[in-house]
Amino acid sequence: MKNVLKTLLSLLLGLLIIWAMYRNTNLSELWEIARSANFLIIGSSLVFGLIGNIIRGLRWELFVNSLGYHPPRTSLVYATLGNYAVNFVLPRAGDLWRCGVVSKYDKMPFSKTFETFIIDKAVDIVAGLSIIFISIVLYIEFFVSYINNNPQFSESISNLFSSAWIYTGLILMITASVLMFTVFRRTSFMLKVIRFLNTVKYDLKLISGMKEKKRIIIYTILLWLCFYLYFYICFFAFDFTKDLGPLAGLIVFAMTNIGISVPVQGGIGPWHFVVTSSLVILGVAENQALAFAGAVFAIQSIWQILYGLYGVLAMPFVKRSNYTI
Repeated sequence: MKNVLKTLLSLLLGLLIIWAMYRNTNLSELWEIARSANFLIIGSSLVFGLIGNIIRGLRWELFVNSLGYHPPRTSLVYATLGNYAVNFVLPRAGDLWRCGVVSKYDKMPFSKTFETFIIDKAVDIVAGLSIIFISIVLYIEFFVSYINNNPQFSESISNLFSSAWIYTGLILMITASVLMFTVFRRTSFMLKVIRFLNTVKYDLKLISGMKEKKRIIIYTILLWLCFYLYFYICFFAFDFTKDLGPLAGLIVFAMTNIGISVPVQGGIGPWHFVVTSSLVILGVAENQALAFAGAVFAIQSIWQILYGLYGVLAMPFVKRSNYTI
């Protein structure tokens, strides 16, 4: 029941944001704008979304192999694809599902799949932050305008750091950590935690010594290039965005990474907000920006669910006869 409530609340939050954005718009007008799009161009962009996630699965394989495990490549790719379909059901649950399903079918300890997933995720976080930083450097005026036009962002950050609860929570966490590793160090629970941390430390040494570091960098560049094209190509499907240029596409793409970081199913709501508000600052009319966000998100979401379901259903049928550890 607790998980159901969390799911419903996160979905409600996303739908509430969408309602707030679209409540004063003429939906029939938005529909006509969306219908005018070149859906062949949007359809061609979908290929890059799929390729990007396949590359993500191949990169994950490098981390898994570095620990001495060699599950079938297709198993890791299918699990990566299925990750995104599960995320539409329960926010971030797809991440755990991805690790769990590989552990189940490929007889790999869950702790190992989860460790490699965390490292893989960390690489993407660094890459995403780098894209945001590059966008800021290239077009600082946009971000100044964005903050000025959306004061709730700066207010939220200010409220976060001025809240006494944040500092109280940090103090309690630090105090609890110190007590756990000193006073309660010899308890059975802490001994298990320490053994786990030692294992993680050992695995990190193995991963840091892997020979395929260049391939990880290449895979990361390629998959983020694919995701950029996945989004930017859609600009050419609409008359009001096709002339904005690749830099504008990079800026809005960078903002979408902020939108999807909110723990809501598939980024519903926050993604629409950052895309719409970004396009408005770039000179696109609000109703056109809303139509763009609605159409692109709907089509891309359906695509992610379709290939994600394929990944989920294909996992049991992967040939594993040659699997070795």
